Parts: sequence; C-alpha cells; structure tokens
Amino acid sequence: MNKYALIAVCLMASSSSLVAQESLGNEGTWEFSGRLGTLGIDSETALAQGIDDSGFILGMTADYIQNGWVTSLGGDYIGYDDNASFRQEVEGSGLFNNGDISVAKSDASAVSLFVASGYQWLLGEQQQAAALVQLGITGVFASERGIDSCTDCYSEDIDVDGGVFIQTSLKQDVGSFSIGVYYQHYLTGDGLTNSAGLLISSGF
Repeated sequence: MNKYALIAVCLMASSSSLVAQESLGNEGTWEFSGRLGTLGIDSETALAQGIDDSGFILGMTADYIQNGWVTSLGGDYIGYDDNASFRQEVEGSGLFNNGDISVAKSDASAVSLFVASGYQWLLGEQQQAAALVQLGITGVFASERGIDSCTDCYSEDIDVDGGVFIQTSLKQDVGSFSIGVYYQHYLTGDGLTNSAGLLISSGF
C-alpha cells in the first residue's frame, strides 16, 4: 500500500470513529490549533534534491477530544531552503502589467497532510495545562521547485517522503485559548526526520 492510500485509509478510519462515537451519544469537544515550526529533513535526501536539511512549516490542526483521547487531522505548508533555485523570464498578465517581461526566481515548497491519535493528561490543580503523546502518519504532496503564479514555467519535483511519527506536546491555558510547544519525531521513511515549534489553540 503506498503512502497516499495509507493516508486515505487512516483519514477514513478516523472519520468513521468520530461519527460512531457521536452517534452513540458520547460527546467530545473540538479544538483548533495553528502552529509554526522548524522542520528537519534527512541529509542524504536533502543533498540529492538540492535543498537544505532544514525548513519551516506553517499549519493548522483540528483535534477531537473525548475521554482523554485526542484524534488530530491537520495540514502544513512546508517551505524548503532551496539550494538549486533557477530564474526564468516571465510575461506578466493582468490590469497593470499585461505583457511586461521580467525575470522571476523559483522557490521550493510542499504541502503535508497528517492524522494522529493519542492520550492527553491534564495537569495542575485547576487542570489548565496538558501533556499529549500521539502516534501518527504524514504524507507529503505537491512537493516541487517552481515559480509561483506562472502557468507555463518550468518546474521539477522534490522527492521528500513523510512517514510514521510520534509527537509530544505541552500546552497551558491563557484565558480563552492556550499556547504550547510540540516536538515531532519520524520513525520511518527517508525524508522528514523531525519538527518542533509553537502552538496556539482554541476550543469550540
């Protein structure tokens, strides 16, 4: 089973589980998080693909919390630090630059989707802090080097794999939202290796 099929199966299984829980009347709560972090990439893979072995991510996560268990569905924008960028002449279009010729520089990026599940421990006398450990899987999509907003420009794939990961996070309530940190370590694959960063969360 390839990684795309495995991601789809995990997403469907998680969604089916949530629907089943809600249909039985076991109410849970939803929490939504934004995150910003650094990303580690396998050094051999990075060298072969012309990128650095580090990058950054900007992402969102939806967490379904019930009886201490947390199921997370999310996605990240990945920005690679590119060592093999190129330049190309482009012709502008639109109201103000129709037909203008300029030279544009490529950038390198990807999108990742992930699903994870694990247990959350509430901490402190008022339970305003939480520690979470999850096991999950990530798939990397639309991973390429190219020029943004250009339909006919040259582009090339950047082959970086996701894989199975374990993630730990710590959060502290601050009023109506919480702030925290996370660390993600990949157990399989020869692409992504780890990620760490900041979280801002709010429940609904």
